[in-house]
Amino acid sequence: MVSYTEENIKTLEWFEHIRQRPGMYIGKLGEGSSQDDGIYVLVKEIIDNSIDEFMMGVGKTIDISIKDNQVSVRDYGRGIPLEKVIDCVSKMNTGGKYDSDAFQKSIGMNGVGIKAVNALSKYFQVTSIRDGKEKKVEFSKGQLVKEYPITETNQSNGTKVVFIPDDEIFENYRFYSEYIEKLLWNYAYLNRGLTIIFNGQKFIAKNGLYDLLNNVINGEIAYPIIHLQEKEFELAFTHFERGSGEEYYTFVNGQHTIHGGTHQQALREAIVKTIRDFYKKDYDAGDIRQAICAAMSIRIQEPMFESQTKTKLGSEYMKKDGPTVRSYINNLVSKLLDNYLHINQ
Repeated sequence: MVSYTEENIKTLEWFEHIRQRPGMYIGKLGEGSSQDDGIYVLVKEIIDNSIDEFMMGVGKTIDISIKDNQVSVRDYGRGIPLEKVIDCVSKMNTGGKYDSDAFQKSIGMNGVGIKAVNALSKYFQVTSIRDGKEKKVEFSKGQLVKEYPITETNQSNGTKVVFIPDDEIFENYRFYSEYIEKLLWNYAYLNRGLTIIFNGQKFIAKNGLYDLLNNVINGEIAYPIIHLQEKEFELAFTHFERGSGEEYYTFVNGQHTIHGGTHQQALREAIVKTIRDFYKKDYDAGDIRQAICAAMSIRIQEPMFESQTKTKLGSEYMKKDGPTVRSYINNLVSKLLDNYLHINQ
């Protein structure tokens, strides 16, 4: 019989757990040849924080560079409170998003992402600039290496994160620009008014999800793209002339939910119901959705995803004591699409 004593019980430091079980935090590791490999999740986790600042109305530009596997992300938001910089990047259950008034509809709510990047990087530096002062700290593999004193600065407010993924975790990795650019275009489509500069190239989208659909469509379409929007909801869709499948690009609070979730299922139902109601005919659901290509974005307060990688939405409600995701999407699609069809039939 295998012994089981006090010596078998271990308590890991926060960074040790992340490094021993990275898949729990970033999904698969990979070496960069696939779009969902871990190194791109690291980049995304940092950019998500900058996007949250933009969503709160501050910081209209994000500067990003990747050179020799070193990633730099600089936003012009409010910056991390200077006395809390170390805590925010290295202490679990510490962050500014537990209060829904501060970050009402953020992408990340638990502050784990930036800590995972810290733990999985052989070099990690964060600089916060607030009101003429800056605070800089450096880590390696999650452990504090150097803390700089708060100094005066004439730089604009914001946060800058520089990191190099640890090649002990990500063996033989490299960044592929096409994957980074696809990620940045999604951010641009979802955040009109935002300018992202990546290695000198600008990413700006003036027409939201209409631009996304227009750029991904490859083939003849049956009718011009229908673009519907209201407050925190946006939908663009069309049908291909030929095809049998369904193609969806769905987003929650700016997060690309590549595996769908409750909102995508609600959209599929809503389109069928609205078409049936408008034409007063019981069309087969499969026939209505056949060859559809659609993009939808919604914003939910404190969204619940099915994993830390946030690729599938699990939320049933738009907010606490609010409408269900299903009823919210059904009602909006019914109203907006019905109006469109009456005007353009």
